[in-house]
Amino acid sequence: MRSTTDSALWSRADDGTSPLVVLLHGQHGTEEDLAPLLPLLPAGVVAVSLRAPFAEGDGFSWFETADGVREAAAEHVAPAADALRAWIDEVAPTAEPDADDLPDTTGPSGRARRPVAVVGYSQGGAVAIHVLRRAPRAVDTAVILAGFLGVGDEPGDDELLDVRPPVYWMRGLRDESITLMDVQRVAYFLPPHSTLTTAEHPLLGHELSEVFLAAAARYLGAWAAGFSRD
Repeated sequence: MRSTTDSALWSRADDGTSPLVVLLHGQHGTEEDLAPLLPLLPAGVVAVSLRAPFAEGDGFSWFETADGVREAAAEHVAPAADALRAWIDEVAPTAEPDADDLPDTTGPSGRARRPVAVVGYSQGGAVAIHVLRRAPRAVDTAVILAGFLGVGDEPGDDELLDVRPPVYWMRGLRDESITLMDVQRVAYFLPPHSTLTTAEHPLLGHELSEVFLAAAARYLGAWAAGFSRD
């Protein structure tokens, strides 16, 4: 993830303990795409917009598929999900349960760590979903903007049925980039595997609209308020 971390946009200096919001752009995008969300987030969180590792066209992508393949498979998304999880483990490490400087949340090892949310748009949304599918306790919540998931099983799918982390899924009903099959896959998978909130907009397509960014900020504000130390 070297190209990702070297090109990251941070909302402010990371203090290592505040709730962390990780932003993932879409295919052919850059870390600038989700930057408009940064000033909308509550002051108590630290947010970072990452750049995907693969140069593609004028932007970057999180994973690649074989030539002529329209649908991504789970195996295509998995390396990006694992790399993101490893990076999150570095910036949100676990600690002993009685650590005084961390909010009361539990990481994948069962020890305390700072809260982590992942926001993914389109291809970045697929990575966010597959982080949960491969490591259900790696992050605390996910916001999916016009996202999809890869075809095939993942090792954490059964555990995810028990964990059911909160997920906010938004999409535009005029989206012509995400196929009906993509939508049906997400609609079939997320309800039993998450505590799901959905939002559909009849006039929006495949875009990072102000409507969706504002809604994501409100959701994340409510999520972060649960970890307030005031």
